[in-house]
Amino acid sequence: MKNTKDFYNKTASEWADKWYDDESLIPYIKEFFNYLPKKPRILDLCCGAGYESMRMKKLGADVVGLDFSEESIKIANKRNLGISFVVEDMLNDYSYLGKFDGCVVIAGLVHIPNEKLSNAFEKIDNVLNDNGFLFIVVKEGTGKNERSSYTEIDGEKYDRDFNLHTIEELKLYSFKKFKFINEIVFDKNSIWKYYIFKKVIR
Repeated sequence: MKNTKDFYNKTASEWADKWYDDESLIPYIKEFFNYLPKKPRILDLCCGAGYESMRMKKLGADVVGLDFSEESIKIANKRNLGISFVVEDMLNDYSYLGKFDGCVVIAGLVHIPNEKLSNAFEKIDNVLNDNGFLFIVVKEGTGKNERSSYTEIDGEKYDRDFNLHTIEELKLYSFKKFKFINEIVFDKNSIWKYYIFKKVIR
């Protein structure tokens, strides 16, 4: 069975077609930017094909996008001038990218099970300035969602390892590195949750 990276390499163009024209996240991004300095340096972690990277650049940010899907990054590079994109796994060390004022992880943590969350937060902590902020978008719940994980495309079976997370889980696994600051709510009925954390200065 093929994995999460295989799934996004296979479907990269479909995600790009859907999200480059979908501006539904702009209000959330603008709210997050209120916590950051003007013209912030932002890491778009798990950036996919670069659609939100594009929007953050238009809002005045200096953006670096990171994703482990080579096909997604190819599209991101073709569609965005003036943005650096890197092929990398979010669980690896990417501190070579330097320091950032903010990090955005839009639906990236849905592919990270609880036992790997601490590592993910540690890697983010390593690249944020002392006054840095983190914006996380997750789907509410707990454990692996099998319905969202398993799919078949062109006769090939994929497991994209889709995990649900509660705010309690995020607080637990980010403990000592990040402090929960706020939840951004524009739709009270949404099962997607939008959280802001602040780096803990140690």
